[in-house]
Amino acid sequence: MTFKEINERIYHYEEELKQCYRGILTLNNEISKQTDTKQSDALKIYKTKIEFFCFVTTSYIDLLCTYRNIRRAKSDWEKYFSVKIAYLIAYETINTYHKYKGEIYKAVTREEKDFYRNFFDMLNRELSDFKDDFDYDNVMPKIRNKSTAHYDKDFSEYYSNYEIIEKFSDKDIVRSFLYFINPLHYFTHALMNNEIDEFLYINSWMT
Repeated sequence: MTFKEINERIYHYEEELKQCYRGILTLNNEISKQTDTKQSDALKIYKTKIEFFCFVTTSYIDLLCTYRNIRRAKSDWEKYFSVKIAYLIAYETINTYHKYKGEIYKAVTREEKDFYRNFFDMLNRELSDFKDDFDYDNVMPKIRNKSTAHYDKDFSEYYSNYEIIEKFSDKDIVRSFLYFINPLHYFTHALMNNEIDEFLYINSWMT
């Protein structure tokens, strides 16, 4: 993507997030006043779908901002700063995705379960490849805990992450994670608007 295309996407989804936030506040108010349990549960499910979309959209535009910053970086340290932020975004997105996935799957009808299961199976295979490529169990938490979410007191421990990221420099973490986040983003938008169709699998991977 060009910088212009990245900016256009960020502006577009930033507006959608603002609208969704206002919608969530309205739903919170309606839920608090609701006395019918079924109606309340239905509103809560709809709210979860909106929140799922907002979470994925936030991750998506954070990645776009990070990707733009990496491409604009003038020094190795500036690039390192943006790449380690990308590691943090990916790591935290994966953790939150697993929490939402369970909630969404429980909320769908019995007829929809197989459909959703197939989609999530495909998505999880994409995620599994990403985890293997970037060592989700060892490297990613080390970068998060020692040099991104926290500053490690031991500078040699902190700086070692710089060397780890350089070792992985042949792999573009943002591009790789977008192979997972793009279809998920497409899916959450369709889910929120009840527009999921039989071409979900194909369309979501082409978006």
